[in-house]
Amino acid sequence: MNENLLYNLKSFEFFELIDNAKINLKFKNNTYKNLFDEMEKIKNGHPNLQKIFEESDEDIEINITKDEMKMLHKLLNLQLEIRSYEDQEIFFQGAKEA
Repeated sequence: MNENLLYNLKSFEFFELIDNAKINLKFKNNTYKNLFDEMEKIKNGHPNLQKIFEESDEDIEINITKDEMKMLHKLLNLQLEIRSYEDQEIFFQGAKEA
């Protein structure tokens, strides 16, 4: 029996497990999928907010409107909910492996 299998993984295998847990959520959990879709819809509808979430090496100044500020707040809340689902799935994935 493989004791502590999760802790004996190489780093790339660990990240693969995390990615697989996220992919499984997208296909198996409708609530997660709806949260993710809502977040993408908001980002696609507000280009300034999309720039905030994109990784960029350049320092650019972004001015956002009051409406965009509300959407940014909503995006951050959606992201927290999504992370909560992901953390829970990853935690239980580790329990399965142990």
